[in-house]
Amino acid sequence: MIRTALLAAAPLALSLLATPVPARADDNQCRTGITAEEAIRIARGAGVTRVQDVDCDDGKWEVEGRDAQGREIEVDIHAGDGRVLSVDRDG
Repeated sequence: MIRTALLAAAPLALSLLATPVPARADDNQCRTGITAEEAIRIARGAGVTRVQDVDCDDGKWEVEGRDAQGREIEVDIHAGDGRVLSVDRDG
């Protein structure tokens, strides 16, 4: 009985892992510069392996997530040209 319930829940759990993080672009520069998808791609190149949040504020995309070691990481990316402005890792 428990095994059946676990098997039934597996597709739901997998779909949650693959659910994209909605981006918030409250800044006009983010609407005319690089897209949230481009910012995520750039952040992955800077070490983000699992994206948890993406939003745009003050002319920069802020991509938060985890790195390969499971540490929290935030990458700030210039919304106009895609330059990495900063990479902050916890611990």
